[in-house]
Amino acid sequence: MRFLDDTGTATTADGRDPLAGLGWCDFFAEGLEAVERGARRGAALEPARVIEVRRGSFVVAARDGAGGLSEREARPSGRLSGDCQSEAAWPATGDWVALRAGPDGPGDAAVVEAVLPRRSAFSRKAAGDARYDRVAEQVVAANIDAAFIVAAAGNDFSPRRIERYATLAMESGASPIIVVTKADLTGDGGSALLEEAGKACPFAPALAVCAPDGTGLDGLRRFLRPGATSVLLGSSGSGKSTLLNALAGNELNATGPVREYDQRGRHTTTSRTLFSLPSGAMIIDTPGLREVQLWLGEESVGAVFSEIEEAAASCRFSDCSHSGEPGCAVLAGLADGSIAEERYRSWQRLAREARFLETKTNVLARREEKDSQKRRSRRAKAYNKNR
Repeated sequence: MRFLDDTGTATTADGRDPLAGLGWCDFFAEGLEAVERGARRGAALEPARVIEVRRGSFVVAARDGAGGLSEREARPSGRLSGDCQSEAAWPATGDWVALRAGPDGPGDAAVVEAVLPRRSAFSRKAAGDARYDRVAEQVVAANIDAAFIVAAAGNDFSPRRIERYATLAMESGASPIIVVTKADLTGDGGSALLEEAGKACPFAPALAVCAPDGTGLDGLRRFLRPGATSVLLGSSGSGKSTLLNALAGNELNATGPVREYDQRGRHTTTSRTLFSLPSGAMIIDTPGLREVQLWLGEESVGAVFSEIEEAAASCRFSDCSHSGEPGCAVLAGLADGSIAEERYRSWQRLAREARFLETKTNVLARREEKDSQKRRSRRAKAYNKNR
C-alpha cells in the first residue's frame, strides 16, 4: 500500500472526513458539485484522489464507507474518454476525480466520470517531438503545493537544469525548493553547490542533504505540511527515491546504483506515484525526466531570471530583443558584469522556447511576434543607415 496502514485503511481518531488528509477542501467540493449537476439523474458520485495512473486504469484513494480510506482500481468511463480530447485533460497523479461505483456493484472496478478542476499542475511540453510538429501539454503531477528540484552532487549537477525546472515549477503555481543530494560527496557539505543553486534560482530555498545518514532532512521536513502535496523532480540517479524513503522511514520506492562513468542512474521509479508520509504530508515521486521542455511560461522565465528582467525594463525599446539594439540595458549589464554570461545565455534559450510555444498555441501572440520582428528589422536598418 502506498499510504494506508497494514489493514488497507486509514482512519481519523476525531471523526473528521478522511479525505481532508489527502488535501480535500471546498475548492474541490465545489468542482464535484458542478460535475454532479451535469451528470445523468440518479448517478451517485464520490470524490477520489488519483494515486497512480496505469495503462487503461487508475489507482485511487476514496472513502471506504466505514470512516476511513481505501485504495481501489478505477477505469475511465466513456464520458471521460469523450471529454478528454487532449493528454493534458486526462487524469494525472494527484488529480481529484468524480468516481462512480462499478456497474456490477461494490466489488467491481469503480468508474472515473470526470476530472475535477485543478488548483495547480506541473506540466511540460510532451516528449518525443524533436521536430516540434506536435506541440502538446503533458501534466506530470496535479494539485501540488511545492516542487522539490533534486540535484545530486557530482558530475550530474547542473545549474542550467535547475533554472529549467524552476521555470516549470513557477508556471505550475507550486513553490520551488532546491535539494542538493549526496552532499557527502563534497568536501564542504554541499556549501559551494548551494551557492550555485542559489544563483540559478535566487528566490528559492536551497538545502543540502545526505539521505542515508539523515543529514539535512530536518530542514527539508519543515516544507512538508500535513495535507499538502509536493513533487520530487530531477534526473535519474539524483536520489529522489532514496530521499523519499528516508523521509518516510521505510522503503516506499525501490532505489538503484548510479553508473560510475557518468554518475547517472536507471529509471528505478517507473511511474508517478502519490505517497503519504508519517507526518501527514503527501509527496509524488516521479521517474527521471529525460526531456524537460517548457510548457509556455514567459512570465515564469522572467521570475527565475529576475536580475535580467529588471534590466530589460530599462531598455530603450519595449520590444528589445537584447541581442544588439542600441540602448539595451541587458547588454550593458553583461558588459559591466552585473549579469552573468551563462545566465544570459540560459535566459535567451528559455525565453525563445517559451515564446515559440506561445506563438504555436496562441494566434494573437503569433501575430504580435511577427509585428515585433518587423519593427526590430526596421529599427536595425535605420540604425545602420545613420551610422
